[in-house]
Amino acid sequence: MNRTLFKLMAALGLVLGLLILSSCGESRTPFVGSYKSDAPLGGKTYVELLLRDNGEADWTMVEENKTLKFKWRVEDGRVWLYTKEGGIIIATPTDGGRHLSADLSGDWHPGCPPENCLTFTRQKK
Repeated sequence: MNRTLFKLMAALGLVLGLLILSSCGESRTPFVGSYKSDAPLGGKTYVELLLRDNGEADWTMVEENKTLKFKWRVEDGRVWLYTKEGGIIIATPTDGGRHLSADLSGDWHPGCPPENCLTFTRQKK
């Protein structure tokens, strides 16, 4: 009886912990959708960025037909994209999330340096 009660309490604690963790952080909802770069990346290829509500993202280089997978979240009002290798790209939203400015410099900046900034515009559904 005690063993069964212990297992039940442990399971309930785990479920409660997962619910608390999943509610942490800012909502992704305002940024979910499809975006396209305003200019070609490196003067070569436009980038399409798809942000899904489950925290997964696709970064597709259109002319090269190559897609990279990312995880993403929102923190401090910015969109954080995480690569599998541990790289981070921080995109700053403007115009209510209609535009995202991604800092591709590899360093942290309070803004997006123009020479290393890729701006995306949300595409209509």
